[in-house]
Amino acid sequence: MHTLFTLEDNYGLKISEIDGEVCLKVDVRKNKDAARLHEMLCSWQQTAAMLEAGEISKEDYDKWRYHYPEFDKAQNYVKVPPQDLF
Repeated sequence: MHTLFTLEDNYGLKISEIDGEVCLKVDVRKNKDAARLHEMLCSWQQTAAMLEAGEISKEDYDKWRYHYPEFDKAQNYVKVPPQDLF
């Protein structure tokens, strides 16, 4: 839960309810990190939907998850060293 609370504080994660179901959403207006988190969650949702639709196998989905973002074709990532190294 503390991880989720941190995401709320730092990345605009919000808890809400839609049709009686608890859901999490990102307020992309909070900051650029919130917008980035939203992009990554959308990529996850798209990949999970492909699994659900039978477009990819469970093995492909697990490969995507375990090696994220290496196998994420939806995004272009640049590795950035931690800020405390500068």
